[in-house]
Amino acid sequence: MDPPLIGQRYRGVDGHSGFLLRQAWNEFRTALEGVLRDHGITPPQYGALSVLVRDAPMSGADLARANSTTAQAMNGVLATLEREGLVERRAHPTHGRILDVFLTNEGKRRVEAASPAVRELEAAIEADFTREQVAAIKEWLVTAAQRMGARSHGRLSDR
Repeated sequence: MDPPLIGQRYRGVDGHSGFLLRQAWNEFRTALEGVLRDHGITPPQYGALSVLVRDAPMSGADLARANSTTAQAMNGVLATLEREGLVERRAHPTHGRILDVFLTNEGKRRVEAASPAVRELEAAIEADFTREQVAAIKEWLVTAAQRMGARSHGRLSDR
């Protein structure tokens, strides 16, 4: 028996929230990989570059936290970005062991070139919803992440 299509049975509005979040993320990530491939970057690389556009310089550990990943995973992403000339790592001015990550001109150019395609995907997600509905969905997503983060870090009692 074939599994139901997205929108049917447990893959539809009667499905569990966690399952539906994962389903939506998997479909978005697949689409994101496709549009970013044309720009020679991966979703984790785009995530790092897009954070650096807003908040550079940043340590690798802080960049990992901003991208909801581990420091080890981010270190691998940064090694590739550095090898490709999209970021530079320099010693922090006062903390000897910390390396700050900076965007290069090419890194900035690459993320700016890829961003319209990413915004297009986001617009497709939000199509046919009102501004208020999108705001409510975003609020729900942020609250869900905060609640799960608090739970996983032991700051929320089991209910």
